[in-house]
Amino acid sequence: MMTRVTARAKLTARRRALAAAAAVLIALALGVGQARAARFTRGFVGAVWFEGTQNGITPQTWLADTRYTGAKLVQIEVDWTTVEPYAPAPGASATNPNAPQFDFSVLDQRVEELVSAGLTPVFLVTDAPAWAEAPGGNATDEASGGYRPNAKAFGQLGQALATRYSGHFPNPAAPGTTLPAVRYMQAWGEANMTNHLSPQWTRVHGRAVNTGAIIYRAMLNDFYTGVKAGDPHTVVLMTGLEGYGDAPFSGLERTHPVTFLQNLLCLGPLLRRVRCAGGGAHFNVIASDPYEAFSPTTPAVSPLDASAPDLARLTRVLHAGLAAHTVFPHGPKPLWVTEFSYQSDPPIRVSGTPSLATQARWLEQSFYVFWHEGVSAVLWYLLRDQPPPYTVNYASGVYFNDGRPKPAVIAYRFPLVVSADGRGRSQLWGVAPVAGTVRVQVYRRGWRTVANFHRRGGAVFSLVSDKLTHGRYRALEGSQKSLVWVY
Repeated sequence: MMTRVTARAKLTARRRALAAAAAVLIALALGVGQARAARFTRGFVGAVWFEGTQNGITPQTWLADTRYTGAKLVQIEVDWTTVEPYAPAPGASATNPNAPQFDFSVLDQRVEELVSAGLTPVFLVTDAPAWAEAPGGNATDEASGGYRPNAKAFGQLGQALATRYSGHFPNPAAPGTTLPAVRYMQAWGEANMTNHLSPQWTRVHGRAVNTGAIIYRAMLNDFYTGVKAGDPHTVVLMTGLEGYGDAPFSGLERTHPVTFLQNLLCLGPLLRRVRCAGGGAHFNVIASDPYEAFSPTTPAVSPLDASAPDLARLTRVLHAGLAAHTVFPHGPKPLWVTEFSYQSDPPIRVSGTPSLATQARWLEQSFYVFWHEGVSAVLWYLLRDQPPPYTVNYASGVYFNDGRPKPAVIAYRFPLVVSADGRGRSQLWGVAPVAGTVRVQVYRRGWRTVANFHRRGGAVFSLVSDKLTHGRYRALEGSQKSLVWVY
């Protein structure tokens, strides 16, 4: 797993950034988010499936639990430094997966485990080996594995990966068979953060230049070209943009996601095309990691940030890039949330940490918010809590570290939200856990059914009405029940 910024540090920074807006807790700031994804696929980020038996729970159990939640996608972090620790030797191919500098044995096994369990792997390719970094990085404040990575070598790695996991490559561990296909590959993790890609900013003739976006544009374009050369059907995701940023040279140096995306797509502050190397960016899916310190309906203060309810700020830039012909290939780009979560109390015993009930409510509410904004896939960070200490590790799983389910398991599997739609009406929304008839009920001196939906498993059901009054709601499908939503 990619090492995240310390949970406490991230939350503290966000609380500071949002303190001025604490009194502006908007009930549902979704008036602009009318995209409403036609498909809504869920998944997880983590490593629980690959960590062996812990607390008496086997990886096979965690695979079954993942399927039970309704998740389809599982992120596999592909650390470049692990699969290609040494530069290609003279005469060795830089793109042949069988070349001696590559070691895909562990990755092969992980892909096969997930695919055999009926899950879809998503590669996050990140963390350059030392040989692929430029010299001169400052180890105290620059990214480890991310100081000016070699874009050409990154593209060659992309070609090797796409070739090996095209679905046609011979499986060295089982002669006569082929390795499974991996159809989704993400180019780098949170490239607008100094601890993942650096430098984010440099001074050129006294002017602050968003160098991180320039470096990443070259990496993304070469990765896209390499992946498509290996397998034209593989989908390339751009980096998941961290939702918050800081002023250049402030010492924190997260680039505001809107600023980073504008510069990546060769757009100026007025969203007009500017001259830049490469002429734009190549990718198939736009991605965001819009972590929140408060509820998923709390907007970021800065218009240059993009937390959970602000993703229209990113799609606005995307559409400007499409209009300016700086986004390639031209055409619609699905929007994914490639990392998002809330921690819970317990196990964290820190003031301000969401309770188990609040974590569950915010989980299902975030799913609704993302769907409303047009997100077609969302990956929740952690199926299972990491082990203590929680001053460093994350407790955002839907299961405790010892395997006990939190209320968030139900919220993830069978979410239900009833909320104002911003137009004087109410919207009822949820996801069916299995195929069948979903009954939504409101409590009025007993539970009364207000709507029935016939859906396949994992499909969204929704209803906009001016007749949904405030009260307690629940959804049922056979013997399964959602959590009660208080509207």
